Amino acid sequence: MAEVPSNRLLAFARKLLPAATFSDLLAVAREEARVAVGYEHVWFMVADDEEVHELRLIEYSGARHAEVWEAAPVLKVDGDLFLEEVVRSDVPIVIEDARTDPRTNKEIVAKLQNRTLIKIPLRLLDKPLGVFGLGTFGDEGCRAPTPAQLDYLVGMASQISVAAGRIRFIEARLQAEKDHQVLERRLAQVQKLESLGMLAGGIAHDFNNLLTVILSGATLVLDAVTDANVRADASSVIAAAERARLLTRQLLAMSRDQDLRLEPTDLNVRLTALLELVRRLFPETIELALVEGAALPLVESDQSQLDQVFMNLCLNARDAMPAGGRLTLETEVVVLNDQYAETHPWAKPGRYVLTTLTDTGVGMSRDVVDRIFEPFFTTKEPTSGTGLGLAVSYGIVRKHGGMLLCYSEPGVGSTFRVYLPATERAVVPAGAKVARRTPHATANERILVAEDDPAVRAIAERILSRGGYVVTTVESGAAACELARHQAFDLVLLDVVTPGMSCRHVVDRLRELRPSLPIVLASGYAPGESLAALTRDFEIEFLRKPYDPDGLFGTIRRILDGTPA
Repeated sequence: MAEVPSNRLLAFARKLLPAATFSDLLAVAREEARVAVGYEHVWFMVADDEEVHELRLIEYSGARHAEVWEAAPVLKVDGDLFLEEVVRSDVPIVIEDARTDPRTNKEIVAKLQNRTLIKIPLRLLDKPLGVFGLGTFGDEGCRAPTPAQLDYLVGMASQISVAAGRIRFIEARLQAEKDHQVLERRLAQVQKLESLGMLAGGIAHDFNNLLTVILSGATLVLDAVTDANVRADASSVIAAAERARLLTRQLLAMSRDQDLRLEPTDLNVRLTALLELVRRLFPETIELALVEGAALPLVESDQSQLDQVFMNLCLNARDAMPAGGRLTLETEVVVLNDQYAETHPWAKPGRYVLTTLTDTGVGMSRDVVDRIFEPFFTTKEPTSGTGLGLAVSYGIVRKHGGMLLCYSEPGVGSTFRVYLPATERAVVPAGAKVARRTPHATANERILVAEDDPAVRAIAERILSRGGYVVTTVESGAAACELARHQAFDLVLLDVVTPGMSCRHVVDRLRELRPSLPIVLASGYAPGESLAALTRDFEIEFLRKPYDPDGLFGTIRRILDGTPA
């Protein structure tokens, strides 16, 4: 074959400019190799890392396309004399007859009927990029290139390296843009859920005050009348208020503003007990399995709320497998580092106990997964669910300092991952519960009530007065401090959210004025205040709204009698 004209390489470089993919690149290279030096088979193999341990075939052009992809999609470099020499070399390696050369893999040669092999290293900025390969097969016989042809192939490889680097840069930029869009979408989803949680918390604050009045007022009516119809009506009001109280707690759990009663929890033990209950709710067509992680650290959790999370996830998995299937729960310890958090905006670095729930159900589309934690969003029938279950679960997990994620594909199933911060605290068995004391006052005990809602303030005064307490009410924490400066009280019932001073400031001031004065915090919502921190720092009690007369009497009597919670 004639020698290659010296100006041909420049024309080849121009042809490579429009190539946007490796397939385009290879098509141009194959045509050039065929016309310029007479080789019909060309291929690209790339190294994914600078430390080249394997070469991956990314494109092949020639008559043996199927055979090459089947026999050599990935080639291990270590132990292959030919490839080891190629990746170490800066010059092309030519094997005139692959059948007899001791450096070649004879198993692959037999499958593909290789004859002549030409491997030219591709480098980009002195770093390994891959290999530009050419050769002959079968009846083509053996045909090594002349020195001039080999020089031209090296020139082609140099131009291919530049074009391949450009294509890789474009692909990396497009992937980065795609990843950025995914991160933005996930961040927007998290921010939307946070905003909805704040809205739910604000609604629950007013709702709890209303429920306190309704529940307490209806209970007082029930205790005061004997007429059967009136008592039935009062009982209906109380039952409705109890259902509303449960809904409010769900909203607060979603908003992460409901207080937690944390205690060290062994998730393996907790899930084992919970699954005994769950099995009774599952049909026999669904297999339920728990894979317990070894040496699992404890987590700090509100066990009842955590049970609610896993119960919601299990029941959703059951509903996703109407024809039967398998639900697997698996626990393990994972560590998320700073580098991982940089590429996963939902993640917070730390050591976690991860519980993975995987079902073989119908799965969900990406659009559904994007909205799965939104309140009142549901894929079930209108009469089958409220759409609060996963939103509540999301809020509870976030409130525990953890993360809740979902991955699903239609027809494949769904996977939920619950990350909870690990702790090393030991489990302390709870003591026996103390029997309830009489709710009524003794010796004209004086109660100071600080509550900004007039209706709640009025109903609290009515309840306590009926119990024999001497009650004084004010509408703010500042007014309570001023009154406590001049008068002695046996107990202060303080709403966490009052105008003016913060709750922590009010408690600080009351303790300065009356160090031994018992304080009870009452609230169903406390934005900006950590109830757990307040009750721990000041060793004071908390009464959850909405409360009824029995709950109010019982808490106050227990504290005045010095009975531990």
